[in-house]
Amino acid sequence: MKSAFQSVFRDTRYVAVSVLISFFMFFIFILVNNFSTFVTVLRLHSSAKLMIDVITNGAVNILDYSAALFASIIAVSILSGMTISMIIYQVRFTRSFGGKRNLAGFGGIFGGAFSSACSACSTTLVSIFGVAGGLAILPLKGLEFSLPSIGILVMSMYFISKGLVESGRCKI
Repeated sequence: MKSAFQSVFRDTRYVAVSVLISFFMFFIFILVNNFSTFVTVLRLHSSAKLMIDVITNGAVNILDYSAALFASIIAVSILSGMTISMIIYQVRFTRSFGGKRNLAGFGGIFGGAFSSACSACSTTLVSIFGVAGGLAILPLKGLEFSLPSIGILVMSMYFISKGLVESGRCKI
């Protein structure tokens, strides 16, 4: 696994892609938490400074709600960036998508979106599945979604790196 990480992240392009995707995912997770506020700011055609203030206040609100939830959002964002850049490397190197291994990574990213807000705030996202009212009784304040997402992303990275190492070997 270490050799796969070294081969992927030795190239600064993949490090840059990983960082950009991580920031983008963090922004998306903050957007999910404060969607109505973002829509209001966009309707007002407000300045970029106000939009930055809304983003930072959204992040601070999540941090005030639960430091563990905020840390899990950061972890899911970073792991998402790393997973996606490893998938890009794998597609370029082996010319194949990798199948279920990579789909599991996207499942972890999607699960991380559910954990991006407090259990009361993410009801709009989870109402798609008809369980919005059930989130209010969750004891871990949304970590029930982010901890499995982190596990899925770590396992996905393991299987991607394993596939990269195996693809470089001769299979006779």
